[in-house]
Amino acid sequence: MFFCVCSIGAQEASSNNVVYQDNNVRITLITDGTVRLEWEPDGKFVDNASFVAVNRKYQRVNYQIKDTKKKVEIRTAKIVLKYIKNKGPFSADNLSIVSAKGMLPFKWIPGTVDNGNLKGTYRTLDGYDGPLHRNDNKMMALENGLLSTDGWTFIDDSKNYLFDHSDWPWVMERPDKNGQDWYFMAYGHDYKQALKDFTVFAGKVPLPPRYAFGYWWSRYWSYSDNELRALVDDFHTYDIPLDVLVVDMD
Repeated sequence: MFFCVCSIGAQEASSNNVVYQDNNVRITLITDGTVRLEWEPDGKFVDNASFVAVNRKYQRVNYQIKDTKKKVEIRTAKIVLKYIKNKGPFSADNLSIVSAKGMLPFKWIPGTVDNGNLKGTYRTLDGYDGPLHRNDNKMMALENGLLSTDGWTFIDDSKNYLFDHSDWPWVMERPDKNGQDWYFMAYGHDYKQALKDFTVFAGKVPLPPRYAFGYWWSRYWSYSDNELRALVDDFHTYDIPLDVLVVDMD
């Protein structure tokens, strides 16, 4: 058995933070509550930036690891991860993550349903009056968002596109679409910390330009050039502020 306690200051130089790797599995600590989990059938791990993760180097994280012939256990201040070796792709049979002492209690295995998800966005508001659709009165089915009252978030990046290493990075497909590329975030109810941890691998979110916070006009309508001119004239005539004019799909 190999046992290691690593205590490296966060102010030190950044690294890729791989804490365990074998022929098919690579486990990377991004923060003390965020871990990247890779399983690749050919053992060729992905270091390219993806649509989800643009950063691949992180500040070092304090952790403990127990590495035996059959399994690996990794502990940080927020999680305890257990992985049973040589049992194929990640599944409920070989992978689990539980909360560390002092964190909001949870136990996660692949396939666990995120019942406390606080939801995110929806593709379009067309046909909706508030949360209900005008045709069938059904509630809008929002997508899952980044935050959850369960205290954890699972992100599957396995099928998303990558960026190549050219001078002007361009989109490329993954070399092997059968692999697993997962991110697991543990944060309890500290949602601000969750957002911060997300930016460590997903990149910082730029502040929108000032005009984006102003008055917008958008109407799904097949405007003629004269109609658009008349519309803008009306804004001037009635002294109504206008920061963004959206000429919709037509």
